[in-house]
Amino acid sequence: MKILVLSLLLVVSVQVNAANAKVELGKYRAVDSDTKTVISTFTLRADGTVNFNVTTPDFTMPAPGCEGKYKVVENEFTADLICPTDLLPKASVKIDITNVNPQSLRTENGVEVNVIIDALGDEPAKFLLKKDD
Repeated sequence: MKILVLSLLLVVSVQVNAANAKVELGKYRAVDSDTKTVISTFTLRADGTVNFNVTTPDFTMPAPGCEGKYKVVENEFTADLICPTDLLPKASVKIDITNVNPQSLRTENGVEVNVIIDALGDEPAKFLLKKDD
């Protein structure tokens, strides 16, 4: 379950212009920095909603994936999700997007971000986030 929850960081994959809290809409991919086996994909929409999916070596999020609302305030991306699984029916995600910009999102590995998921406590997990153009 920890891997599932950590992978929700995908929701954090967002490119932000912190000065005026704009996000780049579209598809993102996030891979855990340690094992590179947790892969999350998500789509940020103009109406402030997000769709999230995750795949781990022993779990795949059931269709249609998690749905929720996201917001960006200064250097923090947050999302509240409802997921189609009894293991984790709800999740709240907070991501530090201080180092995220259009260039870092498009590098080969992406940009490392710290993600905090409420079900895991206060300790951030590291993911590599990139734009999935």
